[in-house]
Amino acid sequence: MSLGADVEPVVEGGGSEVVGVSRAFNAMRTRISRYLTERGQLFSAISHDLRTPITRLRLRVELLEDEQQQRKFSRDLDELELLAKGALQCVKDTDIHENIEPVDLNALLECLVEPWLTADGDGRVTQQGEAQAAYPGKPLALMRCIGNLIDNALKYGHRAHLKVEDDAQAFVLHVDDEGPGVPEQRLEHVFEPHFRLAGNQQQGYGLGLGIARNIAHSHGGEVSLQNLRDGGLRVTLYLPRTVE
Repeated sequence: MSLGADVEPVVEGGGSEVVGVSRAFNAMRTRISRYLTERGQLFSAISHDLRTPITRLRLRVELLEDEQQQRKFSRDLDELELLAKGALQCVKDTDIHENIEPVDLNALLECLVEPWLTADGDGRVTQQGEAQAAYPGKPLALMRCIGNLIDNALKYGHRAHLKVEDDAQAFVLHVDDEGPGVPEQRLEHVFEPHFRLAGNQQQGYGLGLGIARNIAHSHGGEVSLQNLRDGGLRVTLYLPRTVE
């Protein structure tokens, strides 16, 4: 049964066993329909309610005298508004639908990295390299993908060192942290939603990295993991620029 399909109820007729199955199916159909309706109402309400404070904040941002701060706040509000729109779209399509468009990956990275930089450059996030051209992709999804990689590195590895490699074939982003790494035999398990490391190590890698990998796959790419020789975990995002 598709979540978006309008499934007609089954006629309850025939033998007693058939009637029982038909009734069970119709009851399930009713429950799913009620769930989808309530889910849609909830997401619509959240998305709608977020618009009012976002609008108020935009008005206040315009009153700021510092143009640099004004740009920073405006950029954060743009991202918040995209997330609200994505939540509403999620109700309609069961997934955030975005059109493919040229994405300025340098601007996207700057938006994600800038809050962690300090005046002397000794921030928790560092970056080497830059994209050579725009990438044809889904901007909100890519921001969520790369944002998850950075967030995971900061949360479980204390720092995030970004290295960009870009050419005509692919855009590649390495995100290295300074954490304890992951046992080799468990690297692929990291993408599982409820993955946990034993002992005193942090928990919760899976959800963020799993979402990032799914987004990469939707762009024909991949997210892979590698333990660094000197310690730490490297997460690599590979996005092909050519269609194979």
